Amino acid sequence: MKIKYIPVIASVVALTACNDFLDVKPVGKLIPTEVTQFENLLNNSSTYRYHFNDNNGGCGIAYWGDNLAISENQAEYLYKSTHPNIDRYAAYIYYEPFEDPTKMSYTWEYGVYRAVGLFNNVIEGIEDLGMAEDEYAKGVIAQAKAGRAWSYLVGGLGYGPMYNPGGANDAKTISYRTAASVSEPNPQLATTAELFDLLKEDLDYAVANAPDNVVKPVRASKAAAYALRALYWMYMRNWTEMYKDADEAWTRSVATKGGVEKLLYNYNDFYYRDDPAAVPQEGEDVQIYLQLKSEDGDTDFNKAYSREHLFYRECPNGSDTYSSDDFIALFDTEKDLRYKLFMLHKIGYSTTSGGVKYEDGVRLYYLRGKNTKNNAGISYPELLLMRAEAQAREHRLEGALSDLNLLRKYRYAGEDTDLPNGSSLSEDQLLEEILKERRRELPFESFQRIFDLRRYLLDSGKPWCKTMIEHKVGAKTYSSPVNDEKFTMKIKNTYIRYNPQWGLAEWEGYYDPKSAE
Repeated sequence: MKIKYIPVIASVVALTACNDFLDVKPVGKLIPTEVTQFENLLNNSSTYRYHFNDNNGGCGIAYWGDNLAISENQAEYLYKSTHPNIDRYAAYIYYEPFEDPTKMSYTWEYGVYRAVGLFNNVIEGIEDLGMAEDEYAKGVIAQAKAGRAWSYLVGGLGYGPMYNPGGANDAKTISYRTAASVSEPNPQLATTAELFDLLKEDLDYAVANAPDNVVKPVRASKAAAYALRALYWMYMRNWTEMYKDADEAWTRSVATKGGVEKLLYNYNDFYYRDDPAAVPQEGEDVQIYLQLKSEDGDTDFNKAYSREHLFYRECPNGSDTYSSDDFIALFDTEKDLRYKLFMLHKIGYSTTSGGVKYEDGVRLYYLRGKNTKNNAGISYPELLLMRAEAQAREHRLEGALSDLNLLRKYRYAGEDTDLPNGSSLSEDQLLEEILKERRRELPFESFQRIFDLRRYLLDSGKPWCKTMIEHKVGAKTYSSPVNDEKFTMKIKNTYIRYNPQWGLAEWEGYYDPKSAE
């Protein structure tokens, strides 16, 4: 058996600084000898953190999109002054490259490849034990392959182009490393086509072998495996298979959990507990100082194991992020409980510089991520909307509308929460409503909106297909086509330098988005 040192005890996994930097560096001296010891690695926080998150809980690439806004005061006195995550501002003004190529990448190093290193150790370690055909061991391997597939799916789409079923898909993305041993060299960068072929192998195994139930949603149940494969089909634009897998995932989840009410929070039950000591500043909503409660007694909506999480991955929290006017305009201000509960008035950014005070005044903040736990993986609401989208694109309008209205029942106020005139809408009109609901439901500050904007480009001419995004900072306007390379992450110099076999040239230049105009 090959000996690999596995970080069973250590909670933080270090990476090597040589050409094997993608591997897990030996930490500790405990060598697993049982499947259960490998299984414990699936609970490690490094399997679900930092995929497109920075070290301060933000997401740089989210600033490419149309959900977030930066004020002139923030630009001048926050980001361009002392902010440690200047890449957010760089992304917002479409500065290239938006990340400093000479520094490490949290997404690459702490996110994708740190997680994959753990998954590879689980898979290869169990195989080396000679237990790969044991039923229990196959379930553990399946969970590792499901996790690996998600990391490589989002990583590949972040560092490469969107899959195009009518294209060659021959652009290079990332390296799909499956070896755990540090002696194994890194493979070549996979093309988009190769990436999706490799993803399919992992997901098929996960669907066939994942257990029906898991202790924590950071690990993939069989329903989660089906949902992940539905997500894969969504990016491949295979709506028939997307519907089959989303339907299987939803049906299994309802049966396993004991009903729809065990999968979705009813926002009609949510309220803020009164606190006489809470004194808002002028113009603020008092709710920003109050504790969110639920009449059903559940307090887990702010936990990673929230009932709505099918497959949990850490997500940015936008408690200090401005919403764009475009995002705010999505909501029905009277009936949408997400707006009524979480779109709250709060004092915006302010600072004093050179004896002069600069302040944004009262702004609307979308505080859903502060009060409930955002999820960048797959939630049950997202799964339901995926099934609705697949049906709408497959001309199954009745089923698509039913799924949309089911979610609306848990998100809108009043006796009649159904989509107004839903049954009279055309296919495109209904699909647009589903995709709007998806935008409202998904975390507004994560990478998911960027991926959606890019996949919608293949719906040319449709109202949800945006070809250009514009941002304003004061009187200045910055814009970029969605199909531009600005909407794709770049591999940094360190990773290129230690992997010459990839044939990539290091970036040369002076990174200074602060001086960009």
